[in-house]
Amino acid sequence: MNVGGKPIISIQGTVASEPVSQSRHYLALDGLRGVAALAVACFHIFSYFQLPFYPYHAYLAVDFFFMLSGFVIAHSYDRRLSGQMKIRGFLKVRLIRLYPLVLLGILLGTSAFLLAALVGGHIYLPTLLQAAATNALLLPSPAMTYLRPWAFPVDTPLWSLAFEFWINILYACCFKYLNKISLTAALLLGAVLLCWTAITFNGLDVGYAWPSFYLGGARVLFPFVLGIVMSRYLLSHTTYSQWAHATWLPLVAILFAPAFMGGYYDIVAVLLIFPLILLVAAHAGTNRFFDPLWRQLGIISYPLYVLQYPFVVVLSNVAKAHHLAGFALATMVLLTMLIIITVATLASRFYDIPVRKYLTYGTTATRVKVVC
Repeated sequence: MNVGGKPIISIQGTVASEPVSQSRHYLALDGLRGVAALAVACFHIFSYFQLPFYPYHAYLAVDFFFMLSGFVIAHSYDRRLSGQMKIRGFLKVRLIRLYPLVLLGILLGTSAFLLAALVGGHIYLPTLLQAAATNALLLPSPAMTYLRPWAFPVDTPLWSLAFEFWINILYACCFKYLNKISLTAALLLGAVLLCWTAITFNGLDVGYAWPSFYLGGARVLFPFVLGIVMSRYLLSHTTYSQWAHATWLPLVAILFAPAFMGGYYDIVAVLLIFPLILLVAAHAGTNRFFDPLWRQLGIISYPLYVLQYPFVVVLSNVAKAHHLAGFALATMVLLTMLIIITVATLASRFYDIPVRKYLTYGTTATRVKVVC
């Protein structure tokens, strides 16, 4: 129930293997995740359609995702892992959450390449199958560098998901050692690596290509650990504000800003501005107008991020093949955005959610959920 504008508090747990835990659902953070996913889609659409303007810094949405992930993972699993949940149970839950859409993204990306091969593209089938099998395991592959130098050529956005999954594993395996001292040390190391990467490569738009894939580790450490620290030590559970719903505005401003300041812009965004945005948004009270919007954006954010790339590549190639320009090109761009939003919505409702429910109910006992 809502009391004094405070968020809904839900109590839920799995009878068989997880302790009952009390948790808030941060709808404003769901909204920010959706806004960031839309910014990534715009980044890819505007780039592949070769439009004169595109959200230059939208790649920083990945770093914001990492920070959100650390915050939400700590909020959701700190108490469970300190109780009865084992590492195996944690990995099972995370795989059920992430993997259905990973497989769908691999299927769509592979299908797009097969379509390209049918229309005369220079696709070598054995390397395509090798890349698809490797990427399906959330591992990078150099199999298709002859075509594009991406580490995840079948569905490129999966590169960041791979790092998120691996650092989730590291979090669970090292959980009992994650105290203030170790987290501070990890934060300092992560900040140094992030600053070095941004200055050396003139920004943080790295990690997705095979030659620079290792730099994804430099991007994920600081924001993920800072998310844990904010969830554990910096969050007030008694202060709520309606103004916190406006945090999407500075996030959009950061992601859509034109190029300037080089790597220093990225450093300031990730080290200072993103943490402030996340911390303020976590104190958003209930709002009749924004809450339904944030909830819907949160639902489609993950499928939108994972599934949009094959559609952007295929439809942009169609536009180039037909030499679309002016109004026709603008219409194609708008159609592409509508298609990926529709696909994300349908995939979530008719595939991801039903599959995850089936896998959860098939591997655990009946779920108990109480909303008060």
